[in-house]
Amino acid sequence: MAHVFISYSKQDIDFTRYLKTLLEEQGYAVWVDEARLTPSARWWKAIEQNIVTCSAFVVVMSPNGYESDWVEREILLAEKEKSPIIRVLVAGEAWSRLANIQHVDMRGGLRAKLPEHFLETLKSHVEPKSPEVTFTIGFGDILTYQADVAAFKYAGGFHGVDKTVSEKLVEKGVETSKFAPKETGEYKAVDSKGAIQAEKVLYVATPKQRYLGYKQLRTFAQRMIESLNETAPTTKHLAMTAHGAGFSLDEQEAMLSIFAGLRDAMQGGKMPPTLEKISIVEINTKRVNRLRTAIDKVMKKVDYATPLNDGWGYTLKYKDTSAEAEPDDLQSAGAPHVKPHAFVVLPAKEQDEDLFEYGVQTPIHAHGLLCERYEDVAEDFYSEQVLSTIKENICNARVVVVELTKADPGVYLQLGYAWGKGIPTILLLKEGEEFYFEVPADTIRYQKIKDVDAAISEVLDKLKADGKI
Repeated sequence: MAHVFISYSKQDIDFTRYLKTLLEEQGYAVWVDEARLTPSARWWKAIEQNIVTCSAFVVVMSPNGYESDWVEREILLAEKEKSPIIRVLVAGEAWSRLANIQHVDMRGGLRAKLPEHFLETLKSHVEPKSPEVTFTIGFGDILTYQADVAAFKYAGGFHGVDKTVSEKLVEKGVETSKFAPKETGEYKAVDSKGAIQAEKVLYVATPKQRYLGYKQLRTFAQRMIESLNETAPTTKHLAMTAHGAGFSLDEQEAMLSIFAGLRDAMQGGKMPPTLEKISIVEINTKRVNRLRTAIDKVMKKVDYATPLNDGWGYTLKYKDTSAEAEPDDLQSAGAPHVKPHAFVVLPAKEQDEDLFEYGVQTPIHAHGLLCERYEDVAEDFYSEQVLSTIKENICNARVVVVELTKADPGVYLQLGYAWGKGIPTILLLKEGEEFYFEVPADTIRYQKIKDVDAAISEVLDKLKADGKI
């Protein structure tokens, strides 16, 4: 997407933000470097890339800008690249520098309007359009998925596919310190060197896995987008995985939290001007469908999303000036308060996706509860971090659902803990399956998944009537 670059002194940031807003309202993609507001040695690379690729270079003239070495440096590069330069006077007098270029007088400051001849000049260099980005969720392996940047979280360490990618980077000779951020909110990007298909790998630091909730996922997604302006400002296609799913969080609520973070970045004008597509890549086909369903429900309620003609996905307009336009389920995604949830315990190696999706998750969601579970725990189930997370989820759950069919020791441990804490439990056991002890009389014995849905709904209705959920 062609964009407008604004060069300014940091003392003129309020006017620059105002000018940026006015231009965006006219349909222009605008890039403003706000990294200069805090000292950083990494400014110039991002600035340079955005000047080289811009379709118009706007310089804010003021006494502050006249004295700024950074503004002068940016003008020199714009001249070298033969970028169309437009001067905007906000304070003082017009500079003799660039005197051969007509200037626009906006000394009215935050009350000034965009002069018509300014818009006409700008339009002759860059065609305005409604800033937009394509959002998709699809089946694939992030390791072999083609994109400009593949983004991952660093939750106090590497986990799952994040860990696999880190190991592949090390195999290619990339030192861990080059891509592993330290403090929450920090980020690092490196060339993949063929470790994965994407050209660059971006890691954004989050709280440790145990403390990674919906609020943190929303912040992570927003920070991920914002970091592209510095680490990879010419990104056209960003890919990421469905973070949070399978690690004790409700997968649909986690997806909504991530999407809400992306929208936060869009509404805040933090998108890289070249960004055209954001892809969620998920290797579990059934989860792909569940995540799509969650997003579909939200997209039906908004006016900034248009379904794609080819395949599943949406074209999203960058900005929506009314916060009230967001549906409640998106506004609340990642909210600080803790939403009530049920915790589901399934055998580590025998997790029946159909049973989970249609038999368990459906009635739980229908009763207004999040549905949380912990997957992929066969290898590290007894680690302190995993056990602490599971215990905390059980303690905070309104109800615990346990699948006893082909139960492993981990299932027994979690069930015993729930009983010990006095948490209401719903037990499931397939007809004909043997069990190691006499199960309670209220255990749900089922033949078909639809029987599980109906039986769980009945129990939840009773718990609701008793005021327990």
